[in-house]
Amino acid sequence: MTTGIKQMRLGNNSISSIVYLLLFITYCLHSSGCSYKKIEKTIIQPESPAVSVSSIIDLISERNNKIKNIRGIASINIISNNSTQRVKVAIVINGDSHIRLESLNITGQPLLIMVSDSNAVTIYNINENRFYKGDASPEVLHKITGIYLSPLEIANLLTGRQSIENNRTEDMHLTKENSSYILKTQLSGSKSYDEIRFEPTNLSTTAIKRYDDTGKVVKFITFSDYRKLGEYLFPFKRQILLPPRGLLMTVEYTDIEINTEMEESVFNLTIPEDAEAINLN
Repeated sequence: MTTGIKQMRLGNNSISSIVYLLLFITYCLHSSGCSYKKIEKTIIQPESPAVSVSSIIDLISERNNKIKNIRGIASINIISNNSTQRVKVAIVINGDSHIRLESLNITGQPLLIMVSDSNAVTIYNINENRFYKGDASPEVLHKITGIYLSPLEIANLLTGRQSIENNRTEDMHLTKENSSYILKTQLSGSKSYDEIRFEPTNLSTTAIKRYDDTGKVVKFITFSDYRKLGEYLFPFKRQILLPPRGLLMTVEYTDIEINTEMEESVFNLTIPEDAEAINLN
């Protein structure tokens, strides 16, 4: 009996000791003399690569070189001072200047075909059985299409490439504004300049503005709806505004292939012998 009472007292003493210990710990955690400090693990963020004029130029050159050719279908919406057009176009581009564009009817058959290289442009109107030919210049294309762009500018617009090869590095300045990088490039032998805006995360091009020698915007291009195509991040939508020409054009790809095998014969345009020829020079 005595032994049982002693064991009970020992048990009660043990319980009391545990209670006192818990109270002591609680007191220490809330008192200034025995405060608890939470130890947080320091997370080291990886350093972002340095962004400089030279690194931006290298990135642009790398992306330009990745696109050897494209083949796709796009919806093109053109708003000018006098009209609004929406056409479905088959697009083939190889290199810097070989272009084939076909405007398609609702059944997918071509209505008008344009082929061009760095020297000449030929446009064949199938319904009229008439073809137009001239130098590969903005003036010639504007006469027939209303779009004041050279074939090279069209190729760059449709592929997303940027021409900076002729610009001197010392004429380029990089700034950061509203979480975007802006590369300002002075055009050689001119007071005109471009501002190329880059998204900060992956440095994708989001906009290009060209200013004339008076500081007015004469061309404004935006790139959006970037999607992954293989190893390349490609803008499925681009829009170009030419304020002096009163022209707004939107290009949205519905299907696109990059760097597929392509025969040079794609850019040969066969014109019927009885077609009427019109010289645009």
